[in-house]
Amino acid sequence: MNFLINKESFIVIIQTMLNELTISNFALIDDITIKFDEGLNIFTGTTGVGKSLILGALNFLLGSRATSDIVRSDKKDVSVSGLFFIKSDQVRQCIKERIDEIDDEEEIILQRSLDQKGRNRCKLNNQPITVSLLKEIGDILVNIHGQHEHESLTNPIEQLSILDSFGKLDDLRTEYSGLYSKALEKEKLLSSLNDMHGERKKQIDIYNYEINEIESCQLQSKEDERLEAERYILANSEKIQNVLSLCSDNLYESDNSIIDGLKVISNELSKIMDIDKGFKKTLDVCNQAMYQLEDIAGTLRNDVEKYDYDPGQLEQIDERVETIKGLKRKYGNSIEDVLSHCETSKVKLEQLLKENDDIGIVETELIQFRKAVINAGKELTQYRKKAGKKLSALIKKELLDLGFANGRFDINVSTLDVEHTGLEDASCSGFNNVEFMFSSNPGEDLKPLRKIASGGEISRIMLALKRHLALADQTPVLVFDEIDSNIGGRMGRVIGEKLKLVAQSHQVVCITHLPQIASYAEQHFKVDKSVKKSKTYVAIDMLSAKERLEEIAEMIRGEEKTDVTRKQAKEMLDDANKFRKQMTTA
Repeated sequence: MNFLINKESFIVIIQTMLNELTISNFALIDDITIKFDEGLNIFTGTTGVGKSLILGALNFLLGSRATSDIVRSDKKDVSVSGLFFIKSDQVRQCIKERIDEIDDEEEIILQRSLDQKGRNRCKLNNQPITVSLLKEIGDILVNIHGQHEHESLTNPIEQLSILDSFGKLDDLRTEYSGLYSKALEKEKLLSSLNDMHGERKKQIDIYNYEINEIESCQLQSKEDERLEAERYILANSEKIQNVLSLCSDNLYESDNSIIDGLKVISNELSKIMDIDKGFKKTLDVCNQAMYQLEDIAGTLRNDVEKYDYDPGQLEQIDERVETIKGLKRKYGNSIEDVLSHCETSKVKLEQLLKENDDIGIVETELIQFRKAVINAGKELTQYRKKAGKKLSALIKKELLDLGFANGRFDINVSTLDVEHTGLEDASCSGFNNVEFMFSSNPGEDLKPLRKIASGGEISRIMLALKRHLALADQTPVLVFDEIDSNIGGRMGRVIGEKLKLVAQSHQVVCITHLPQIASYAEQHFKVDKSVKKSKTYVAIDMLSAKERLEEIAEMIRGEEKTDVTRKQAKEMLDDANKFRKQMTTA
């Protein structure tokens, strides 16, 4: 099978690769280091020898879920490390966005270990990281395509992702998704605001009532304490009057008042002043005391009138005290608490009134976001239809190479009428439903791939897609686990050539059972299993040119190798070399 090869399109541009993988105590693997080539790396071996353990260890290193049963039975823990060469500035930047502390180096070492108790330890360049961060970085570096991945190819959601990857529409899809999410947020907010309108009105009425009730009382700080003092005095006004009258009488009104007594003393002292001037000071003090007591007596007489009992005043004070107590029962333990509650209610009232105003604002914003979503969705639809036509044409050509002489393939991109039905029918991925349509036989109508294709057919279609998606895939290392599943030997050569083309822009690791595919390897590893001292060990050996010939011959016929099978193996290797030369000289 010959392919038209554009030399400029397939210059080796691999800037990031897995250089070494070291596996210790992983299931049946004791201690192995695998050195990879930057091109196509092939693993072969008979069924059950442990080829899947390599991918298991790689998955473990890249952050997949793991339990302690992967630890080799006689060991305490399992550890896997990978050395990656990274010359791509884009890949390095993606990693630095997730871990700033990493040095700007061209190589990184990822490490992960797990002990018998299930405790994980992950490192990047000997710096501890979380398993989740390890997985994020692993997803940047390696994309593993499992042997059962063809099942996802029949899923319309996966088909949409494939189309977007091919069309390099991730940025446009992200932009649309962001607008769609904001529109949904506005819809939820508006719905919440509307749902709460009745409750909000009730709350507004409550706050207005509370504010009016408190402010109408014109409370003053410590007023309750002052009123209680006044009330106590009024309640004892009669007692106060009696005391004041008694004191006033004793000072001034009674026959033997204190002031009259002082007057007598003053007059008598005046009689002896001429005899002894020394009594003048005593006389002055006596007169001063008399004058002060006269002032006191006058004050007491006035105070008696001031404390006349007024039942109306006491009633007013009682009413005010009860009003304040009622407010304190509702809003706080003190007047300060009541006043604070009033201020809080004012703030909440203002917020509720603002929310009423916000309904109109949110409605306007939602209209704008809906328009933006529809415009972005229409643009995304246009590009998807263009990408669908282009990818369909490429897959049709690939199908001819892959043995579908009459095969037809089409990508149906349908569009929801969101302008009339609203965003309810849209999704975060757009307005489109994507369906891969396929027909393998002449005279048959195109039907959804998920309904008609066999496992082998889907595998070949998957390969055709991977061939063209590889250039769009930003993940530098691609791993294919038995991509030849459900495919006969006749297509092995074709698949090998396709993988070889993919390996021009990506490092490729592939597990295969087909000798036709194995012959295209840049580097060929054989996986084997042995028993030593009642313990099982998995070994991985990089094959020399002579060993490759023997391995491929064994893959053709089994252990009963003959000169014929060796000749066939050599022909396969020669064909692969010819194809490699075509790629470099075309």
